[in-house]
Amino acid sequence: MFEQVIKRLMEIQAPTTRKLKIPLAGIRAFEVILKSNEISNATTAVGLAVTEFSKYSKGDSQVVSDFKKILAREFSGLNNTKPLKKKARALKEIWEIEARTLAAKNKRNKWLSIRVTEEEYETISKQARGEGLDISNYIRKRLGLEYKS
Repeated sequence: MFEQVIKRLMEIQAPTTRKLKIPLAGIRAFEVILKSNEISNATTAVGLAVTEFSKYSKGDSQVVSDFKKILAREFSGLNNTKPLKKKARALKEIWEIEARTLAAKNKRNKWLSIRVTEEEYETISKQARGEGLDISNYIRKRLGLEYKS
């Protein structure tokens, strides 16, 4: 349901939880619904959630729009506080499960190591710093792999 939105948030490196790397935008959006006492209809719930979501989406209007469409569809027809909050709780759980699944796919869990001399290490380190990268990302870049600048 949220797969494309979560992928996009991961691509733009939006804020995430520390350990599990779940994008905070969705979690905070659903929490604001759960904590609010002013929700009486779906429009209010969607408005509050989208406002909170946009704070953590790094200004990406497309991802905010996609999230808003999903919420509008999911909350349509709900006009009481209790069902809206139950739905928000369920959607928050779905968000966390989907994000955990996507984050696990991107997790690097294999090690690759090489032995180098002190001079070779200094040379590689100097070149990496020159490109504004750490050694790991410098080597990933040189190998043509995905890296973070």
